[in-house]
Amino acid sequence: MMGCAHRVEVRRAEFINSGRYAYLKDASGRVYIFAKNTKDFDEAMKAIHPGPASVNKLDLWVVTPAKPDSKKEH
Repeated sequence: MMGCAHRVEVRRAEFINSGRYAYLKDASGRVYIFAKNTKDFDEAMKAIHPGPASVNKLDLWVVTPAKPDSKKEH
């Protein structure tokens, strides 16, 4: 049995943080926008100009620790 391996180009994701919103562009052209409210989302859409696109809203859960965890995981 012979195996064939080829190198795949890997790019670092482009993450932009503008203060009121942040966004991430992937290699396939998708733009993921992180905003706290719809006003900031609208501002991001105006600034990014993604062109004709469909918008899918997803639930995103962000867990912020109340204090730094001093325990080490096993």
